[in-house]
Amino acid sequence: MQTDNQNLIPRVRRNGVKRLGYPLLFLLLVTLAGLSGLWTEGVALGQTTPPGTIPPGGTLPPPLTPAAGTGLVRVLHLAPFDPVVANTAIDICEAVGVPVAGLTDLVYLEQSGYIALPASTYDWTVGTPGCATDLLDLPAFTLSSGTVLTLLVIGGDNQPLSSVLLVDRLETQFYLPLIFR
Repeated sequence: MQTDNQNLIPRVRRNGVKRLGYPLLFLLLVTLAGLSGLWTEGVALGQTTPPGTIPPGGTLPPPLTPAAGTGLVRVLHLAPFDPVVANTAIDICEAVGVPVAGLTDLVYLEQSGYIALPASTYDWTVGTPGCATDLLDLPAFTLSSGTVLTLLVIGGDNQPLSSVLLVDRLETQFYLPLIFR
């Protein structure tokens, strides 16, 4: 008789956690999504938010709301490809010899801050300072009006240099289905 009662207790607790856990997770996500709309200052074309070094365990500033017809982009340099930090300097380049204003002279663990750009398609490369040599060809991406993007340059001494493009904010709203058992 005791073994039957002992087997029932864990099952009830597990089902109770599932019944409460998923709705609480949903409420947490809805709350976080609502809080992301608190930053509503506009950023004019070409204006940047403060760049700087990312301290260990530090946080990045939240994105601002771009002005109409523009989007925001920032770059985080997370590729320690040289033991001397000064030798890790990179520029984001539109073409050979043409750096993107505001996305230059980034060394390991620096972030550019957000720069406002017109909504368009961009095809950039990661290059040495002054864009004399291409280090990495980035996939082309479309910056829509109101979109906020973060470009991570990653890799290093023992791994190939690569990139990740993150969407911080999307002007268009879309809904994902919630499916659980």
